[in-house]
Amino acid sequence: MERQYESSDRAGITPAPKLGEADPTPSSAADAMDEWPATGQNRDVRRRILWAIVIVGAVLYVPLAIWGLTTWQPVDVAAVVWVAGLVPTMVGISIFIMVKRPDNPIGELAVWATLAIFLIPTLPEIPTTIIYDESGAQGWMWAGMWLAMTAGTAGFVLMMAIVIALPNGKLRHRRERTFMRASSIVVLLPTVSLLANEFVYTHSQSFIGVGEIASPLFIDALAPAGPVLIALLSLAYALFIWAVWLQVMRYRRSTERERRQIRWVLFGGVSAIGLGVFPSVLEIVGLIGPVVHGSLASLIIIPAFLLFMGSVVIAVLEPAWADVDIVIRKSFVYGVLSSLILLVYVGAASALGVAAGARLEVEVAIVLTVVVALLFQPARNRLQTVADRWVFGVRPTKYEAVAEFGETLEQSSDPTELIPQLVDTVRRALGLTWVSAELDDGSRSTTGDRHGEDPVLTVPIRAGEEDFGSIECGPKSEGSLDEDERQLVRTLAGQVGLAVMNARLAGRIVTAAESERRRIERNIHDGAQQELVALVARLGMARSAASEGRLSAEEIDDLQSEASQILKDLRELAQGIHPSVLSDGGILEAVEERCSRLPLKVTVDAPQELSAIRYDDDIEGAAYFFVTEALTNVLKHSDAKRVTVSLRPENGHLRLSVVDDGHGFDALNTPLNGLAGLSDRVQALGGVLAITSRPSGGTRVDATLPVDR
Repeated sequence: MERQYESSDRAGITPAPKLGEADPTPSSAADAMDEWPATGQNRDVRRRILWAIVIVGAVLYVPLAIWGLTTWQPVDVAAVVWVAGLVPTMVGISIFIMVKRPDNPIGELAVWATLAIFLIPTLPEIPTTIIYDESGAQGWMWAGMWLAMTAGTAGFVLMMAIVIALPNGKLRHRRERTFMRASSIVVLLPTVSLLANEFVYTHSQSFIGVGEIASPLFIDALAPAGPVLIALLSLAYALFIWAVWLQVMRYRRSTERERRQIRWVLFGGVSAIGLGVFPSVLEIVGLIGPVVHGSLASLIIIPAFLLFMGSVVIAVLEPAWADVDIVIRKSFVYGVLSSLILLVYVGAASALGVAAGARLEVEVAIVLTVVVALLFQPARNRLQTVADRWVFGVRPTKYEAVAEFGETLEQSSDPTELIPQLVDTVRRALGLTWVSAELDDGSRSTTGDRHGEDPVLTVPIRAGEEDFGSIECGPKSEGSLDEDERQLVRTLAGQVGLAVMNARLAGRIVTAAESERRRIERNIHDGAQQELVALVARLGMARSAASEGRLSAEEIDDLQSEASQILKDLRELAQGIHPSVLSDGGILEAVEERCSRLPLKVTVDAPQELSAIRYDDDIEGAAYFFVTEALTNVLKHSDAKRVTVSLRPENGHLRLSVVDDGHGFDALNTPLNGLAGLSDRVQALGGVLAITSRPSGGTRVDATLPVDR
């Protein structure tokens, strides 16, 4: 949250923040983390120093590691995995974070932390363990042990700093700076411990096989403080609880994106702690002894560290596939279900084996147990499959995806409802990380987290030659899209295109019908209604004249002529709505009657048998108004002398055409707004409308209507 201090700034004074708010200025070295610049000279200097330390450390580490791995006898598996695997892996992961996110201080913190915890302590530990085993204690060994302890403690503090500074590497609040100051004191404890303890203190997992090494800095007067300092070093790990609490407080004030990143670190941190205490739990319940506990702890700490650093990588890099809530929830549920299935399987086989062993010979009981285990294996596999589908869901096949989306189309043709269903179906069917669809009217739906990625596939939402939008697909969680999967996206996009076209077509038809209703209302109001009002007024005047004996025969003839004209106008208006000749005589007779009343030469070309054929009312109406609208356009725009109207039934279709010899027009570059309603009427019946014209070459308008006799 940004705050401005206008009056205080003018005076050169920065006001103190309120409790719990971010301190606007750093006040100590611990606060410097909050001011680490994303760019600039300071960062470049730090990077050069850090890279120099990494290179020097690697040059020293590689020969020492080879020396230790080829010299240690007997071979300690945990030490081999630590030296050959964990140390380079952890340092490599932290460098990877720093390189991939150079503007995020978390990368630098991770490199410093892994160097301090893993690489630097191992440098003195390898020669110390080898030389101590061959020659006993040496005078320099205390310094190596002190360096390892001090570096490890500093690395632990830096790891906690990573926890509280995620996701952006900044310390936002005063309480976080207080934590850093308190943690910095812990780094001094190994040095002070040399003064108060007769022997150098190290962690139980370090310098295995090395006996007690005397501290040359020991002061007898400080001996009573020795145990206290060692206890403080052990209790320093409790600071991790403080770090977690601070991150929880930060989580409450974070954005949704930051919360998603923080949840990853909390998930990895808690899981790592669970692994770390697992050997202690086993020892407490009596399942293992101290020796096994030590070996098991040395091995388990390796995946615990990897798990934590892996969660930091995901939190900082934010890969598209990482949906922490789903991963945590489904991993837990799936693990529980798998464990229960395995317990049932082992329990059933073991119970039958024990029962058989009580009554049969040992060899027969063993064979019977193996047979029972094999018989139960198909049932176990089936239960495992059920658990997998229950937790992670069933990915529909391509046919199921098309069928499922077809059912959606049957239930709703509203594009605003279809687009979300489209992206959801495509993502589930193909296992994509994200899918987004957008129509040309601005409506948009996205499923999954895109993170600014470019699509791997873009398919237009199209019907015929008209584009209505597009659907964009992100990468698959595993593998890449093959041609069948791309075709599935095109098929579903085509279905949506048809639905969008039909929806808009229906909307335009409704609009056209409303416009026609208003036109008829206006024509009646402005024409016949006004004439009838005038006729009523004149009849009133004639009645007055007749009562006075002044009504002549000429006036009566005028009234009769006026009434006849009004009747004629009403008939023409009714003809425009739906001519009676179309209902009575069919499409051919109605077209011929219409053409006979035009002031130019019109030829009607149609087979004679068409006069005996009747079609559905909507087909005949569409055909009639296609002809009348086309003839109206000829009269208005073409300056034609001759027109040919053709009507032919062919192969379940009625083919219509109107051809004139007028001046024509450029059909590709001329707006055809006047034919939009006619095109909608034809397309609504599943027909096709085509226009062919060129300047000085006349015009041809064709329509094909599917007919059902």
